[in-house]
Amino acid sequence: MTAAAGCPAVRLSCLLALCVVMAGCAVQRSVPGTTIAWETRREALLALDAWELRGRIGVKTEDGGGQGSLEWRQGPDDARLRVSGPFGAGAWELLWNEREAVLRDGDGEVAVEYTGPDALDRLLAANVGWQFPAEQTRYWVLGLAAPGSDSRLNYSADGWLQGLEQDGWQVAFARFSERSGYWMPRKITVENDMARLRLVVDRWLPGIPD
Repeated sequence: MTAAAGCPAVRLSCLLALCVVMAGCAVQRSVPGTTIAWETRREALLALDAWELRGRIGVKTEDGGGQGSLEWRQGPDDARLRVSGPFGAGAWELLWNEREAVLRDGDGEVAVEYTGPDALDRLLAANVGWQFPAEQTRYWVLGLAAPGSDSRLNYSADGWLQGLEQDGWQVAFARFSERSGYWMPRKITVENDMARLRLVVDRWLPGIPD
């Protein structure tokens, strides 16, 4: 495990501690004659090797919050989370796979690096102070429960997936729309007693463009 000097913990907090204020009520758009086969949809999304998401992300914690733009590229074996926010810290990237987790600054320089099977958990715990559920959020942003642990799905009276409960987190979905042949939530809220994350998806594509 190595940790470069000159990287205050607050910088990673700025990367993840972002808050988007969503005005108004989230109203589910109804699609007459359309019935989503949720299990078939789940199987199709789990079969994807990669995807790209762009939008706005945020968090509110007891210590404060903020807002910023997000780019998430998820590959079959690794992921890259890039955030740009108004904190005077420029753009930051969090990269991780099953062997290591790395935080880079806007110039691409390594600021913090951890290795080992629990690298991401240790990096986040040491630099954020609360456990950002990155591995689960990979699935939650798609409107899926994460594999490997129990979950409870909640549906509206007319059959739309409204949210889920998993690993101590409450996840809410709103405004599903069709993107590249998949019905995807445009707004996702993830919260527990420590933090609330909110995400607006402006663009989602299966696969990662060159």
